[in-house]
Amino acid sequence: MAEKLSEKVYHSIKADIDSGVIDGRSFLSEAQLAKQFGVSKAPVRDALHLLCSQGYLISYPRKGYMLNLYSSDEINQIQVIRRQVEKLCVKLAIENASDEEILSLKAFTEQQMGSSDPSKTNNTMFHLRLAEITGNQYLPGILQDMLYKASMAAIKSSSDLEKHQHIVNALLERDLKKAELYLEEDIMML
Repeated sequence: MAEKLSEKVYHSIKADIDSGVIDGRSFLSEAQLAKQFGVSKAPVRDALHLLCSQGYLISYPRKGYMLNLYSSDEINQIQVIRRQVEKLCVKLAIENASDEEILSLKAFTEQQMGSSDPSKTNNTMFHLRLAEITGNQYLPGILQDMLYKASMAAIKSSSDLEKHQHIVNALLERDLKKAELYLEEDIMML
């Protein structure tokens, strides 16, 4: 099935956000983007609304859209919630995940994946995979939103591979306290 125009526009704008092409002080307009992509305003509007709903952009009526820049306090609030969600992920992974599923986390602890897209860094991929192996289908989606917002604020885009390896080892040992301790060290506050 072919990708819809709005999806193409969305992916292109998001790539520009992730790579820093879009300046945090510039307004984006539907008309300007429609002209840039050679499409009508409708697919651009759909893409911009989705990016707003995901927290990437803020809409300013009759002015346009601007990159959403989170303050340190806002990121710390997100991290407080994220810490609790990830503790639940660790608990459920210990209870439900097979050793093979836990070992699948090692793929994100062995070498850095260089990516300008915050959704594709070792750190993001490791934590999302941890949520996936919990057996709870809703945790990856909940965690994904927080990880993307935190990564937009430049919470380390590269992983501390050693801390992730410690988390994997604690999960394999089924040691909740140790896994939570390493997780606490890994989730940084600003």
